[in-house]
Amino acid sequence: MGGFWGLGYLFNILSYSIGSLLLGVLITLLGIVLMFVLIRSWWRDSTFTPMSFLVAGILFFFLAFQSVLLCGAVTIKSYCSDVEEAVNEMLDGMPKYAEVPQDATNEILGEVMERWPLVAYYIGSYESWGYTPVNYAKAMADELHHFMNMYILRRLAWALGFIIVGAVLVIKTISRRYDRRPAGRPASRQSQVPGRERLHVRRSRR
Repeated sequence: MGGFWGLGYLFNILSYSIGSLLLGVLITLLGIVLMFVLIRSWWRDSTFTPMSFLVAGILFFFLAFQSVLLCGAVTIKSYCSDVEEAVNEMLDGMPKYAEVPQDATNEILGEVMERWPLVAYYIGSYESWGYTPVNYAKAMADELHHFMNMYILRRLAWALGFIIVGAVLVIKTISRRYDRRPAGRPASRQSQVPGRERLHVRRSRR
């Protein structure tokens, strides 16, 4: 019975996170393509090697992971107003000016995770002291919003770091073409002794 419940829980999570997964992969693909375009526009005499694409593949894995987490965090931020409304409903019936105990907080957070399973990926616990049913829901929604903002900033910082390292590695693996004169081919007479040519012209005018 527990196995069937676990499969149902997993399916529920995937149904909420599939949008974040697809969007994260799409953003990653666009980012890597843009990186290649910028590198090629800067180094026009370069050619990408198989090692360049190998580096891009590894970079895609790390960036996709960060992008999916970032999109999930943005999705959770959109739930904040719904969470506040749901928590107010859960606290309906409690004395308005009585402090909400931590045990009730754990139960409320459990119900929030059950209703929005994606929250369980990001938030494992929540502690609140001194809040009453009057301000508890708003405080919880504000804390969730603040936590997601900091989480998004961390994901962006990691993604930026991966992009910088990946771009440097790709640049080091590109093959550059140089306009070189074939070996053994002498330079023209004019380029070798320009002074003599000018001297000859001057003497012919006398």
